[in-house]
Amino acid sequence: MAAYEFRHIVGFGETSLVGNVYFSHYFDWQGRCREGFLRDHCPEVLTLLTQREIAFFTRSAHCDFVGEWGFHGLDEVLVHMRLSRFRGGRMSLDFTYTNAARPDEVVARGSQDVSCKIQRDGHWYPDPFPVPMVKALQIYADTPELLAALKDALEFHDQRLGQSGAKEG
Repeated sequence: MAAYEFRHIVGFGETSLVGNVYFSHYFDWQGRCREGFLRDHCPEVLTLLTQREIAFFTRSAHCDFVGEWGFHGLDEVLVHMRLSRFRGGRMSLDFTYTNAARPDEVVARGSQDVSCKIQRDGHWYPDPFPVPMVKALQIYADTPELLAALKDALEFHDQRLGQSGAKEG
């Protein structure tokens, strides 16, 4: 499966007195992985987010430990993010956490359900993910269903743009 890879070196501030990483950091790394994807593949979407024109709302997130090894200070963490579902303004992402020193041993698995919203008149409304992001996700769509969903999203944007252009003309 195609996955975006985020690398992180664990700092001692992320660990307990025993030396293991606090559980909450796994969620931080999910967010940083998403941000890295945007930076690397569709930076124009970051502008929309920072200007509060759109927002990505995490509807749910979870993480489960599956291995014996956790992470400790100075470990290099590999977080692999995969697109698992997509439909217009909603998507699901799966995350796999491994140690770079033992990349075949999965430490934890997680997921997020994310929705896109647009701000109009001070209120947030559901909206499809922006075109640059949909295009960037195509290289990570490794099933016919995901490819079809992304194609449908691009066609929707084309139709909406066509309707907008017709109203202006």
